[in-house]
Amino acid sequence: MLHSTVTSKGQTTIPGEVREALNIKPGDKLEYALEADHVTFRVHSGVRSLRGALASNTGKTLSFPQIREAAAKAANHKRRGR
Repeated sequence: MLHSTVTSKGQTTIPGEVREALNIKPGDKLEYALEADHVTFRVHSGVRSLRGALASNTGKTLSFPQIREAAAKAANHKRRGR
C-alpha cells in the first residue's frame, strides 16, 4: 500500500505512482469525499480538459452544461488511457 506523511501545515505529497496512474498534473483540483473512517478523492483536471474544445466546429450547437459534461467525459476517458 502506498503512503505519504502529512506536514504540520496539513500538506502531503501524492506518491508518484498515484499521480502517474491518475494523470495528475500541476494545477489539477482534487475533490474529497469523507466516508466514515476513510476518504476517496477524484481528480478534476481544470482547464486542461477543455484543451482544443474551441478549435473546431465540434460542439457548436451544445449548451454550456452539455459542453462541461462532454469535457468531463473526455478528461475521464483520457485519464483512463483509452
